[in-house]
Amino acid sequence: MVKKVPLVAAVAFAVLSVASAVVVPPGPGAERSGSDVVDHITAHAGMIRLRALLTALALLALVVILGYARDRLNGPAGQVFLTGSAVFVAQTGIRTWLDSGLALHPSALDPAVARVVADIGAMWGPLLSVAAIMLGGPVIWAARRGRFPRWLSAVAAVVVVEQFVAMLTIIGPVGSFIAPGGPMNVYLGGLLFGVFFFALGLALALRNPGWDPGSDSRSEQGGAGVGPDRFAST
Repeated sequence: MVKKVPLVAAVAFAVLSVASAVVVPPGPGAERSGSDVVDHITAHAGMIRLRALLTALALLALVVILGYARDRLNGPAGQVFLTGSAVFVAQTGIRTWLDSGLALHPSALDPAVARVVADIGAMWGPLLSVAAIMLGGPVIWAARRGRFPRWLSAVAAVVVVEQFVAMLTIIGPVGSFIAPGGPMNVYLGGLLFGVFFFALGLALALRNPGWDPGSDSRSEQGGAGVGPDRFAST
Protein backbone atom coordinates (compact mmCIF):
# COMPACT_ATOMS: atom_id res chain seq x y z
CA MET A 1 0.00 0.00 0.00
CA VAL A 2 1.33 3.43 -0.95
CA LYS A 3 0.35 6.64 0.84
CA LYS A 4 -0.24 9.25 -1.83
CA VAL A 5 0.42 12.45 0.14
CA PRO A 6 4.06 11.86 1.20
CA LEU A 7 4.82 10.34 -2.21
CA VAL A 8 3.45 13.37 -4.05
CA ALA A 9 5.29 15.66 -1.62
CA ALA A 10 8.57 13.79 -2.20
CA VAL A 11 8.25 14.00 -5.98
CA ALA A 12 7.27 17.68 -5.81
CA PHE A 13 10.20 18.44 -3.53
CA ALA A 14 12.64 16.65 -5.83
CA VAL A 15 11.41 18.40 -8.98
CA LEU A 16 11.28 21.85 -7.40
CA SER A 17 14.67 21.45 -5.73
CA VAL A 18 16.36 20.40 -8.95
CA ALA A 19 14.69 23.27 -10.81
CA SER A 20 15.81 25.81 -8.21
CA ALA A 21 19.36 24.44 -8.34
CA VAL A 22 19.76 24.72 -12.11
CA VAL A 23 17.83 27.92 -12.87
CA VAL A 24 20.75 30.11 -11.75
CA PRO A 25 24.45 29.27 -12.27
CA PRO A 26 26.61 29.14 -9.13
CA GLY A 27 27.55 32.57 -7.82
CA PRO A 28 31.03 33.86 -7.04
CA GLY A 29 32.72 32.18 -4.08
CA ALA A 30 33.90 33.92 -0.94
CA GLU A 31 37.31 34.49 -2.54
CA ARG A 32 35.82 36.68 -5.32
CA SER A 33 35.36 40.45 -5.15
CA GLY A 34 32.20 42.39 -4.44
CA SER A 35 32.16 43.59 -8.04
CA ASP A 36 31.95 39.97 -9.20
CA VAL A 37 28.97 39.44 -6.88
CA VAL A 38 27.21 42.52 -8.30
CA ASP A 39 27.89 41.37 -11.88
CA HIS A 40 26.43 37.94 -11.14
CA ILE A 41 23.30 39.35 -9.50
CA THR A 42 22.79 41.89 -12.29
CA ALA A 43 23.07 39.21 -14.98
CA HIS A 44 20.64 36.81 -13.26
CA ALA A 45 18.35 39.04 -11.16
CA GLY A 46 15.11 37.71 -12.63
CA MET A 47 16.19 34.08 -12.33
CA ILE A 48 17.36 34.60 -8.75
CA ARG A 49 13.86 35.72 -7.81
CA LEU A 50 12.40 32.77 -9.71
CA ARG A 51 14.73 30.52 -7.72
CA ALA A 52 13.33 32.05 -4.55
CA LEU A 53 9.81 31.12 -5.66
CA LEU A 54 10.85 27.56 -6.50
CA THR A 55 12.61 27.25 -3.15
CA ALA A 56 9.52 28.49 -1.32
CA LEU A 57 7.36 25.89 -3.07
CA ALA A 58 9.94 23.19 -2.36
CA LEU A 59 9.84 24.10 1.34
CA LEU A 60 6.07 23.69 1.36
CA ALA A 61 6.47 20.18 -0.04
CA LEU A 62 9.25 19.48 2.44
CA VAL A 63 7.22 20.40 5.51
CA VAL A 64 4.61 17.85 4.45
CA ILE A 65 7.31 15.16 4.44
CA LEU A 66 8.69 16.35 7.77
CA GLY A 67 5.20 16.42 9.28
CA TYR A 68 4.50 12.82 8.30
CA ALA A 69 7.94 11.79 9.59
CA ARG A 70 7.37 13.54 12.91
CA ASP A 71 4.24 11.42 13.35
CA ARG A 72 6.44 8.30 13.61
CA LEU A 73 8.62 9.76 16.35
CA ASN A 74 7.87 10.30 20.01
CA GLY A 75 9.66 11.43 23.15
CA PRO A 76 12.97 13.29 22.94
CA ALA A 77 13.66 12.01 19.41
CA GLY A 78 10.46 13.60 18.19
CA GLN A 79 11.29 16.91 19.86
CA VAL A 80 14.81 16.95 18.40
CA PHE A 81 13.42 16.17 14.94
CA LEU A 82 10.81 18.91 15.25
CA THR A 83 13.49 21.41 16.29
CA GLY A 84 15.72 20.35 13.39
CA SER A 85 12.82 20.76 10.97
CA ALA A 86 12.09 24.28 12.20
CA VAL A 87 15.77 25.26 12.08
CA PHE A 88 16.20 23.89 8.55
CA VAL A 89 13.15 25.67 7.15
CA ALA A 90 13.99 28.94 8.95
CA GLN A 91 17.63 28.98 7.87
CA THR A 92 16.78 28.15 4.27
CA GLY A 93 14.12 30.84 4.24
CA ILE A 94 16.56 33.45 5.55
CA ARG A 95 19.17 32.51 2.94
CA THR A 96 16.57 32.78 0.19
CA TRP A 97 15.42 36.09 1.64
CA LEU A 98 18.95 37.52 1.42
CA ASP A 99 19.57 36.30 -2.13
CA SER A 100 16.25 37.48 -3.54
CA GLY A 101 16.52 40.81 -1.73
CA LEU A 102 19.82 41.58 -3.42
CA ALA A 103 18.17 40.89 -6.78
CA LEU A 104 15.47 43.55 -6.36
CA HIS A 105 17.66 46.54 -7.33
CA PRO A 106 20.89 45.08 -8.74
CA SER A 107 21.88 48.30 -10.51
CA ALA A 108 21.96 50.14 -7.18
CA LEU A 109 24.10 47.56 -5.37
CA ASP A 110 27.30 48.68 -3.76
CA PRO A 111 30.02 46.02 -4.26
CA ALA A 112 31.12 46.16 -0.61
CA VAL A 113 27.55 45.72 0.63
CA ALA A 114 26.90 42.90 -1.84
CA ARG A 115 30.06 41.12 -0.70
CA VAL A 116 29.07 41.39 2.98
CA VAL A 117 25.55 40.08 2.37
CA ALA A 118 26.92 37.26 0.20
CA ASP A 119 29.37 36.34 2.97
CA ILE A 120 26.53 36.18 5.49
CA GLY A 121 24.63 33.91 3.09
CA ALA A 122 27.72 31.73 2.58
CA MET A 123 27.63 30.74 6.27
CA TRP A 124 24.18 29.22 5.73
CA GLY A 125 25.62 25.92 4.50
CA PRO A 126 28.07 25.31 7.36
CA LEU A 127 25.51 26.07 10.06
CA LEU A 128 22.80 24.07 8.30
CA SER A 129 24.81 21.01 9.30
CA VAL A 130 23.38 21.34 12.82
CA ALA A 131 19.83 21.04 11.48
CA ALA A 132 20.83 18.08 9.30
CA ILE A 133 22.19 16.18 12.28
CA MET A 134 19.04 16.93 14.29
CA LEU A 135 16.98 15.50 11.43
CA GLY A 136 19.09 12.48 10.57
CA GLY A 137 19.81 11.28 14.11
CA PRO A 138 16.18 10.65 15.14
CA VAL A 139 15.48 8.93 11.81
CA ILE A 140 18.34 6.50 12.47
CA TRP A 141 16.97 5.88 15.99
CA ALA A 142 13.45 5.29 14.66
CA ALA A 143 14.59 3.01 11.84
CA ARG A 144 16.41 0.79 14.33
CA ARG A 145 13.08 0.38 16.13
CA GLY A 146 11.21 -0.56 12.97
CA ARG A 147 9.39 2.73 12.45
CA PHE A 148 11.18 3.31 9.16
CA PRO A 149 12.75 0.85 6.70
CA ARG A 150 16.29 -0.16 7.62
CA TRP A 151 17.64 1.17 4.31
CA LEU A 152 16.59 4.66 5.35
CA SER A 153 18.84 4.47 8.41
CA ALA A 154 21.79 3.84 6.07
CA VAL A 155 20.91 6.93 4.01
CA ALA A 156 20.48 9.01 7.16
CA ALA A 157 23.77 7.75 8.60
CA VAL A 158 25.67 8.85 5.49
CA VAL A 159 24.10 12.30 5.74
CA VAL A 160 24.86 12.65 9.46
CA VAL A 161 28.50 11.61 9.05
CA GLU A 162 28.99 13.93 6.07
CA GLN A 163 27.36 16.80 7.92
CA PHE A 164 29.56 16.29 10.97
CA VAL A 165 32.56 16.62 8.65
CA ALA A 166 30.92 19.57 6.88
CA MET A 167 30.92 21.52 10.14
CA LEU A 168 34.62 22.06 9.40
CA THR A 169 33.51 24.44 6.65
CA ILE A 170 32.70 26.94 9.41
CA ILE A 171 36.45 27.47 9.73
CA GLY A 172 37.47 26.27 6.26
CA PRO A 173 39.97 28.34 4.24
CA VAL A 174 38.40 30.69 1.71
CA GLY A 175 38.71 29.33 -1.82
CA SER A 176 39.12 25.69 -0.75
CA PHE A 177 36.81 22.68 -1.08
CA ILE A 178 35.77 23.15 2.56
CA ALA A 179 35.29 26.92 2.35
CA PRO A 180 32.04 28.31 3.79
CA GLY A 181 29.47 28.06 1.02
CA GLY A 182 32.02 26.16 -1.09
CA PRO A 183 31.78 22.90 -3.04
CA MET A 184 31.37 20.69 0.04
CA ASN A 185 28.35 22.66 1.18
CA VAL A 186 26.79 23.39 -2.19
CA TYR A 187 27.44 20.23 -4.22
CA LEU A 188 28.11 17.35 -1.83
CA GLY A 189 25.91 18.53 1.02
CA GLY A 190 23.15 19.73 -1.29
CA LEU A 191 23.05 16.41 -3.13
CA LEU A 192 22.92 14.38 0.08
CA PHE A 193 20.22 16.64 1.53
CA GLY A 194 18.07 16.10 -1.55
CA VAL A 195 18.56 12.33 -1.55
CA PHE A 196 17.78 12.11 2.17
CA PHE A 197 14.56 14.12 1.98
CA PHE A 198 13.34 12.24 -1.09
CA ALA A 199 14.19 8.91 0.54
CA LEU A 200 12.34 9.98 3.68
CA GLY A 201 9.24 10.82 1.66
CA LEU A 202 9.48 7.54 -0.23
CA ALA A 203 9.86 5.56 3.01
CA LEU A 204 6.77 7.26 4.41
CA ALA A 205 4.82 6.48 1.25
CA LEU A 206 5.64 2.77 1.35
CA ARG A 207 3.94 0.60 3.92
CA ASN A 208 6.39 -0.56 6.59
CA PRO A 209 5.36 -4.00 7.89
CA GLY A 210 7.56 -3.63 10.97
CA TRP A 211 5.73 -0.58 12.32
CA ASP A 212 2.35 -0.57 14.04
CA PRO A 213 0.95 2.98 14.25
CA GLY A 214 -1.10 2.07 17.31
CA SER A 215 1.68 0.44 19.31
CA ASP A 216 3.03 3.66 20.79
CA SER A 217 -0.38 4.95 21.80
CA ARG A 218 -1.30 1.60 23.36
CA SER A 219 1.93 1.48 25.34
CA GLU A 220 1.42 5.06 26.52
CA GLN A 221 -2.15 4.29 27.56
CA GLY A 222 -0.97 1.17 29.32
CA GLY A 223 1.70 3.11 31.18
CA ALA A 224 -0.82 5.75 32.19
CA GLY A 225 -3.15 3.07 33.53
CA VAL A 226 -0.49 1.45 35.69
CA GLY A 227 0.61 4.66 37.38
CA PRO A 228 -2.41 5.31 39.70
CA ASP A 229 -2.59 1.70 40.92
CA ARG A 230 1.12 1.63 41.67
CA PHE A 231 0.97 4.79 43.75
CA ALA A 232 -2.24 3.68 45.42
CA SER A 233 -0.64 0.46 46.56
CA THR A 234 2.11 2.36 48.33
